[in-house]
Amino acid sequence: MAYLFFLLLTIYVSSRADLMYENITGVSTMPEYHLLVIGFTLLSAIFFAYKMLKILHLLKHHKKSIIFLIIFAAVLMSIGAFAPYTINQKDFLSQLHVFCSMIPSLVFIGLIFIYNHFLSLNYPQIYIQIHWFYDLGVQFLALLLIIFTRVNGYLEIFFTLLICSYLYIIEKRVSQLEDS
Repeated sequence: MAYLFFLLLTIYVSSRADLMYENITGVSTMPEYHLLVIGFTLLSAIFFAYKMLKILHLLKHHKKSIIFLIIFAAVLMSIGAFAPYTINQKDFLSQLHVFCSMIPSLVFIGLIFIYNHFLSLNYPQIYIQIHWFYDLGVQFLALLLIIFTRVNGYLEIFFTLLICSYLYIIEKRVSQLEDS
């Protein structure tokens, strides 16, 4: 249910501006939505870090480097939420915002790749059932980036859909396997 809430919240926040030409950063430049975007970003950082750590625990995979990456991504997202973005991207805070928004996204995609690899080694039955979803999702994400030539609202919505869906599937499948 929480995954669906975050997907719907992402759709709501992204759709406050033109989905084709703006992204959540663009929404944050609108005074009436600035605080909403900050709250959304902080809540997202906490939620996704919590879920990534929970799934890491479910997979019984406790590498400190992965735990560090999860916390690092959440901290960067939080910093990015408070770094104001302006149309003129040459100032330090705008650059900080961009880097603190993009790096966590790449880290989360990389973490999903690590989880996928870990599933292939330790839970091959689950991996066989769901690896295609991640592979096609990342390919479609890359295709959208190439087609749109920018990170826009549609791309952010699909990114959230991909991450939420995959984490949900892993969480449910591993929990079912552990219960039986």
